[in-house]
Amino acid sequence: PDPPAAIHTLEGLPRLANLSVQGLMRLADWKGTAIFAFSGAITAATSGMDLLGVVIVSTVTAVGGGTARDALLLGRMPFWVEEWEYIAISIATALATFFAWPALRGMGVSDSSEGLLLADALSLGVFAVIGTQNGIRARIPRGLSMVAAVMTGTFGGLARDMLCQPAVRILHANADIYATTALCGSAVYLAARALGLSVPARIVAGVNATVVLRICAWNYDIRLPTW
Repeated sequence: PDPPAAIHTLEGLPRLANLSVQGLMRLADWKGTAIFAFSGAITAATSGMDLLGVVIVSTVTAVGGGTARDALLLGRMPFWVEEWEYIAISIATALATFFAWPALRGMGVSDSSEGLLLADALSLGVFAVIGTQNGIRARIPRGLSMVAAVMTGTFGGLARDMLCQPAVRILHANADIYATTALCGSAVYLAARALGLSVPARIVAGVNATVVLRICAWNYDIRLPTW
């Protein structure tokens, strides 16, 4: 097995975005944070919350998954304590959404447009891979690395739904599969790692698997079975 220092280097991302696959992954992570914050802001505002409530729910949606992963599964300080830019992105997105969304909605922009759904799928794929990498760096079992992926990608939305009181979408059959796609993307990343593929190849495989499954889920209304 790789020594801890090598794992930390290989399975991590640079602090700032660059033109490498890992650097572009960091940029996608920032954009995913903004997409999730936007989702939280819309949900909070439409449920009747004021500006403070919108900012709180937006931030929880954006960073809540990684926070739960770090605090509950990996036993460490949340990532945003050092990487404060994620909180800044979340708050800025919340404020921009709160003040600009009514005008954008009046212009016919929809929060369920195909472009936003695709952006959300890409964000989920990025978060799933990052969650998996965090699990690998923490040297936890593969199964728990997959749990870390699901937590990173979905627990922010779970917290959003609990705060705003709609049905928690990742736990109910009234929506197509979501958390399951993050789990599959994580499994693909781990399989690619077991096969000895390079880190960039693993990233591309894991993200693409999640995105393709999400697209199939909403196009074909794929849901898990219920009673």
